[in-house]
Amino acid sequence: MIILVNFLLLIKNISKYSKGDIDQGKTPFDVYRLCSCIRETFCLSYSIRKRNNLYIYFQKEYVLIKFVGSKLRYLGPDERSQALLLEKALNKVRKDFFAENDKWKKSTPGIFVRKFFDNYSFMNFCSSIMQGKNFLIIDNPQSVEDNVEDFNLIKEFIENMETDFFIIPIYSISRDNSKIIELFKEVKNIKLISFSKIKDVENKILYINFREDQQGIPSKNQ
Repeated sequence: MIILVNFLLLIKNISKYSKGDIDQGKTPFDVYRLCSCIRETFCLSYSIRKRNNLYIYFQKEYVLIKFVGSKLRYLGPDERSQALLLEKALNKVRKDFFAENDKWKKSTPGIFVRKFFDNYSFMNFCSSIMQGKNFLIIDNPQSVEDNVEDFNLIKEFIENMETDFFIIPIYSISRDNSKIIELFKEVKNIKLISFSKIKDVENKILYINFREDQQGIPSKNQ
């Protein structure tokens, strides 16, 4: 099956929170922002983008969460739904201290968690699944030594293959914190790009989905 879009979000860490915090309207800002990214990846007016996949990697914990659009259940368009599903996934991998590394564990339908030994083992995993065209989005081209292209999806046609990825860091990259970015630059078929006029991560995701929609790919869910 052809996948519409694969996203991989890189995040250093995330605030700890509980169901009580969400119910009281005390969602931490970084959690709220991440929920916005989840919403823009999957939520349409009355349905879910079944052909999208979303990976979120928490660098300091070496934890990867995978959302598989074709298997997702219980994900609503509201922040509470997204935050609670995210919390359950994070708690599953955090509480299972003796969990075997490099094995997927199911949290809820369509949401899986996996822990790695370090960033290098995570990168080995990425190299194994990123076999198509891969786009690393850099907001600040001056933070890396390589050439970063100002990318325009209106002009460039993106083939919709299952292995294509858009990799988006959810933090500002500097020369001091670009270690994992340097590792990604070694991934096969990777291209460094910039959406210079789109600042927020959730808006980048929205734009990518919109441009893919405009290509007229038939979908039962759109």
